[in-house]
Amino acid sequence: MAEEFYSLVTNTGLSKQLESLETGLPFEITQIALGDGNGTYYEPSKEQTKLVNEVWRGNIETCEWSDDRFYCVTTVPADVGEFTVREAGVFDSGNNLIVISKFPETIKQTSDTGTVKQLTIRIEMLLTNDELAELVVNPNIQMVTKSEVEETLGNFQAISEKGIPNGYAPIDENGLIPEEYIPEIETKSLLTPFCLNSCKLDTKGNPDLLSSKTVKVAKYTSSILGVFYTALDTVLEKDVVVYADTELKDVLSTIVVIDEETGYISFGEIETLSEDEENLLHYSGSVTGDFYIQETLEVGTECYSDEEYTDLIGVVTYLNLTKICISNDETYTLDGNVTTHIYITAAAPFTYTTALSKTHTVEDDLVLDVIDLCPEDGESAAFNLFVSNDGDEYSLLALQNEIFTQMLEPDDYSINDIWFRILEPLASYIYLLNVWQETNLVPIGVFSLEGGEE
Repeated sequence: MAEEFYSLVTNTGLSKQLESLETGLPFEITQIALGDGNGTYYEPSKEQTKLVNEVWRGNIETCEWSDDRFYCVTTVPADVGEFTVREAGVFDSGNNLIVISKFPETIKQTSDTGTVKQLTIRIEMLLTNDELAELVVNPNIQMVTKSEVEETLGNFQAISEKGIPNGYAPIDENGLIPEEYIPEIETKSLLTPFCLNSCKLDTKGNPDLLSSKTVKVAKYTSSILGVFYTALDTVLEKDVVVYADTELKDVLSTIVVIDEETGYISFGEIETLSEDEENLLHYSGSVTGDFYIQETLEVGTECYSDEEYTDLIGVVTYLNLTKICISNDETYTLDGNVTTHIYITAAAPFTYTTALSKTHTVEDDLVLDVIDLCPEDGESAAFNLFVSNDGDEYSLLALQNEIFTQMLEPDDYSINDIWFRILEPLASYIYLLNVWQETNLVPIGVFSLEGGEE
């Protein structure tokens, strides 16, 4: 029988809505959390204050009307995944669960699997009164109320009219004109050369391309796993992922069990458990394979690879009906070493055009670690940020340089300076090894760094 999926306003959510209607004051909804329901569906209740098993949380990106229904929307990034969504919740700025949703089972894989990238989550925000749409406010997200849509709709062309003969060009899901609808003269784009031509905008319509984030990474050593790393503010607890590198890209393992008082920790992978009907002491795990126990299967039970109980493979560190983890308890220590990263991110999608009038659309966020560019304590440094293309790969490059836009070769220049020659045929050059070399670098922003311990 098909599952029934729905959303409920929690008791807390109802209280918040009634309070807003009485006072006329807004309350903020800020985040959407996803959970896996601990591996199974359940029926949400109005008494809930949290998800059964939260696996991811992110900021609400938009709130929107659709067919007289009010929705909150967020996007799970491409590099986040390896979980199955069965439950979802909307939280306010005080971390109160406002709406709980029974969600269609959705497997979120990471982009390196080649099967999925970003995942958009859309949850209906059940309102007791339409006026609440104007009271539910978060200044960090873009929102439009039903009344605002009705007031302004007549000033714009209908979506259905876009792309018709002699009409406006169509727009894509990002509010941009698709490249195939932009006229070209021979092989040259009409978009401005040597320039960023389009990017995401903020709620005021200003470019919102670049963002920065400082990440501090702590180093640990465990008695069996060896060295591993986490973000400095990470709380070591069940289901936390640890990494083999300071960039937190190479996943090393996942915490299955941890005892903060004793310093014992277990790493491993939760696997599916099945038993042999003919031998109650014989089991199979999807990762471990066949194993044997001497008595009852429970947390702490020793597991062996042979029926003679001579080859110990570990103990049960996690057990839940048909799921199990077998690993060794080990101690861990915080080494005290902290690695700092400063990431500059260019948010996709964005479009830029090289000096040779070739237009590129970048579909995935580009990230650059600029920690090695930080100046000495008390000093500051300004940088130009460029985007480059090598085949199908895009990357960011930060340079302390000057950009010349002129017809003739500059008179006073230094290494890494860029010259955009505004003389047909257009071209751009970078000064390296005492010579101007042609380059496809295009400036997309500027940033500065302040030197210091922080």
